[in-house]
Parts: sequence; C-alpha cells; structure tokens
Amino acid sequence: MENFTTHCSEISETSSEILSKIIDEKRKELEKQKFRTSISKAIKDASKDRIPVIAEIKRKSPKFGAIKDVDVIETAKIFQDYGACALSILTDKNFEGDLKNLMRLRDLKFKDNKKDRISIPLLRKDFIIDEIQIYESYIYGADAILLIAGVLKEKTGKFLEIAGKLNLECIVEVHDENDLKFIGDANIIGINTRNLENFAIDTNKLKLSEKIKNRENKIIVAESGIENKNDVNFALKYADALLIGTSITKNFELLKEFVKK
Repeated sequence: MENFTTHCSEISETSSEILSKIIDEKRKELEKQKFRTSISKAIKDASKDRIPVIAEIKRKSPKFGAIKDVDVIETAKIFQDYGACALSILTDKNFEGDLKNLMRLRDLKFKDNKKDRISIPLLRKDFIIDEIQIYESYIYGADAILLIAGVLKEKTGKFLEIAGKLNLECIVEVHDENDLKFIGDANIIGINTRNLENFAIDTNKLKLSEKIKNRENKIIVAESGIENKNDVNFALKYADALLIGTSITKNFELLKEFVKK
C-alpha cells in the first residue's frame, strides 16, 4: 500500500510539473502576442540619421495591375537592410495582399538569428471598416494600422480608442481638408496625395499639414506618388516621414537613395 501511495504521489508530482511547464509556455506565448514595436518611436529614431521611410511591399494595384512579383519575406528583409524604419503590409486581396504575410513577418520578430529577424514595426494597410478588423490586426501581429478618415468619418475616433486599448498605433489617412474633422487625437497623420476616385497625384495636398492643429506634436507621413529624390525633398517640406511602395518595389535600390539625408 505504501508503494502504491508513493507511486501515485510521483505521478501527481509529474502531472503538476507538466501543468506548470504548459502554463509557463503559455505565458511566454502571450508575452510575444502582447509585444508591440512603436512605429512613432521608429520614425523619430530614424530621423536622427536618415529620412524615415515606411517601405510598402506592393505587388499589385487594382488600377495599374501587376507591379512586380516579389517574395514578401525576402523583400521585407531587403527593405529593412536598406534602411526602412517600418514596413507597410498590404492585406487586401485587390493588392495581392494576405493577412498570412503579416503573421509570417510577425513570427520573424522572435528569430534568434539576427539575419532572419524582422525588428522594425509592421503597419497593416487595408480598408478597415469594421471593429473586428482591429482585433484581427492585433491577433495577426500588426504593430500599427491604417485608418482612412474619409471612409470612417465619425467612427474614426472610436476606432482610435479601440486600437489604443490594444496598444496598436494608428496612422489616420486624410485626402482633403474635410477629412481633418475626423482625425481626433491621432498622433500620426498620413496625407495621401492620390485621389482615390481617379488615382491622380496632387502633391499640393501635402499643404494640408499646415492646417492640422498642434502640428508640432504630430507626425505627418506623406503617402503616394514618390518616385524620385525630388519628390522626396518636396514631401519633406511638409512631412516628417514617407510611405513609399510602387517605386521601391520596382527598384529596391531606390530605397537606399531615398533614406539618405
């Protein structure tokens, strides 16, 4: 009987150890899930020695068709090596985007091998129109999300609040002066120079930055239409950072040029 009791005790202790190990592993998994890399800090840090560029991996445009068939993971590593301060990951199928790419890149944040590691923030770029997409972004590992003020209008503030509770930063995108009514307390404002109706570029839209309240406390990101160094220099008259996709996806080497001060 004594041997049986001792044996049961050993089994019980082993079971307890297994449970403890599972709980410890679960805690580590959740710590990774909660971990976020600040895109606003990345922009500020980059600005000390280079031009902050959020590099977008853009394989296709619904207006212009195929841009370049690139491997998302390998391109992300190249963009990071070439000086991008963050990555913009398209997840909408009209751009050949996929949420799985976001998760794959997220997993690389925890690689032991520095060569394989993605350490810069991941921006999910999509048409976010429902609250569930904010939670989805969190689960799939985004560090930040894009909110389009002209689409969300009065809902922009609520979406900012939900994202904030999840420690997700937001770039609130505007296209005209009317959109400025909906930016609320957003810290990062993206000014998209492309007209979403006819896809024409109007760089004068960047002058909207002069009408943003508390401009000195905001980060302004110039979006779309940056194809050469002249475009970069013009955008920086009004913006603190640039979001560039098509030109650098076509020619990776351009990114090296664009980040140089």
